[in-house]
Amino acid sequence: MLGKLLKYDFRKNMRWLWILFVGAIVAAGITRGLVELGKSIAFFKVLSILFDSVFYALVANSLIQPFLRGFMDFSKSLYGDESYLTHTLPVTKKQIINSKYITTFAELLMGFASVIIAILIRFASPTFLQTIKYMLSAVVTGEFSALLALVLMIVLVIVEFLMFSSIINFSIVMAYKSNEKKVLKSFLFTAAFAAIAMTVLSVAMVIMFVAFGVDISSSTLTFTAPVFFGIIITGIVVYLLFTVLFYFLAKKEFGKGVNVD
Repeated sequence: MLGKLLKYDFRKNMRWLWILFVGAIVAAGITRGLVELGKSIAFFKVLSILFDSVFYALVANSLIQPFLRGFMDFSKSLYGDESYLTHTLPVTKKQIINSKYITTFAELLMGFASVIIAILIRFASPTFLQTIKYMLSAVVTGEFSALLALVLMIVLVIVEFLMFSSIINFSIVMAYKSNEKKVLKSFLFTAAFAAIAMTVLSVAMVIMFVAFGVDISSSTLTFTAPVFFGIIITGIVVYLLFTVLFYFLAKKEFGKGVNVD
């Protein structure tokens, strides 16, 4: 039954999200072509500027909309107008919340995948990685792999989105246990849990800096490659831990009962 529920949730959420994902990739290709034509024809240069705006808007929405859609659908389906239908389905509460988490995470990953493809189409060149390395050299000293740095930074951002999505879902579950000011409590719970996660991350970073002997009081802070990669990996680990933690907490609290009044 979980498979049918996943199919329904995917179909409902992807009705228009796929337009953003495909649109970002198409806009990247068109803009890339116009930029090349604009090198010799001024008219196409003007068009490339216009399409660039469309490209960036689609890229931004391909990242933000799956995130927003995730917790809005979570709230609406479990506690809003659709809740009575949701809670009468022949499925367990565990299957319901698993479906919501899986679809949200999958849509976030698809959004990031489409953005990565679009950016590569728009900007990829033989010197692409060298440009990334040059930009990072302002804070990273010594030799390092630009490709590894890029991959880890992408993973870090994805996992951060997943963590905040998990925190928001748990906050909604907790807030809707009461009978009043549910939306306000959702925001307050989210802010509180996010602050806890960021505090733990900060403590983990300080511990890592001490372990590597980094002087964090320096006004011009630069990192060796091991420290830089250590920062990213620490962030990934902490974000993953909180993603899993709030997932299990949400599932546990949701299983205790649902207040849809």
